[in-house]
Amino acid sequence: MADTRETLQAQGILDDYVERLAEASTDVRVTVQPLAQQLNLRVDASRVSPSAVEAVLGVALPGALSAVTSPTGATVIWLGPDEWLVVDPSRSTSLEGELRAAVGDGGAVVDQSGQRLSLLVEGDARGLLAKGVAFDLHPSGFPEGTALQGLLAQAVVIFVSRSADASRIELIVRTSFARYVADWVLDALLDPLAYPAPLGG
Repeated sequence: MADTRETLQAQGILDDYVERLAEASTDVRVTVQPLAQQLNLRVDASRVSPSAVEAVLGVALPGALSAVTSPTGATVIWLGPDEWLVVDPSRSTSLEGELRAAVGDGGAVVDQSGQRLSLLVEGDARGLLAKGVAFDLHPSGFPEGTALQGLLAQAVVIFVSRSADASRIELIVRTSFARYVADWVLDALLDPLAYPAPLGG
């Protein structure tokens, strides 16, 4: 007898929003990014040399309010004095183990891949997001490589500047707030008062 059972397919929490965001785009394009491996990294510099961790990552650990991208495409985001978020789109099967070996008992590596996802805002990103943030996203204060945590409306989001002119901003949001943020973005895209004109220089 033939097996008629259907194979279950994994569904992302924002799969329902992909087409809606594409249709709503005007001067701004918002895309849901593929799920990436996300590792929370803690390093006690008094017990382990950061250089051992940096050798694994291929880049120096970034300082306050900044992010760097490694040659392999992983982004390392500063979260605190001894804490970073490593976002690896390639979902390397060896990265977590290599980082654990590098930190030893002088830190910790925790897989948080299911905890957050990303939206990439392109175009008049600064103008769109201005409706929901309390800080200035002007390139002079938010240059490429800047990363900070703040509120977008009522959700805590990590903002990463991906361009020199603030035209590409990545939003890294906890999955529990993902639909809220996607709904907020849709509302802002559809409401012309959300960003009446590009903010310019």
